[in-house]
Amino acid sequence: MIHDLLIVTSTRESGVLTLYVSGQLDYETSDEFTRHAEQALTARPGVKNIIVDCLQLTEVDSMGLSALLALRRRADTAGATLHLERRPRQLNRILDVTGTLTYLTQDSAQSASPGARTREAPRTHGGEQLSPTSEGRSASDISDHN
Repeated sequence: MIHDLLIVTSTRESGVLTLYVSGQLDYETSDEFTRHAEQALTARPGVKNIIVDCLQLTEVDSMGLSALLALRRRADTAGATLHLERRPRQLNRILDVTGTLTYLTQDSAQSASPGARTREAPRTHGGEQLSPTSEGRSASDISDHN
């Protein structure tokens, strides 16, 4: 199987770095994505907004998710805000199932301030409300305990 990833970098606006990502962000390509994002950020000090345009992503696995989480941490360190835009349904699903949707899609500055988490709808499984400690567990973990 061929794992293709294409990343195009744009800095049309001052302080904004846009990464247009297409193809698969997975085990085979996540290091390339991380390396490319790091090089782009190093070459553009003072970036305040990092936009990852996800419209053309065809697949994201756990390593791809890990690369997005690393980019979020890098953005926080740089004082920048990460935006995952035009997310395909399957990306939203993996973010939701892993409990990382809010972390990766809320304003970095908002999440850095104490008590500033956005309010989420209660999480449920099979009609039963889940406790906050169940966040971050996979659906199979939850099913195994019911």
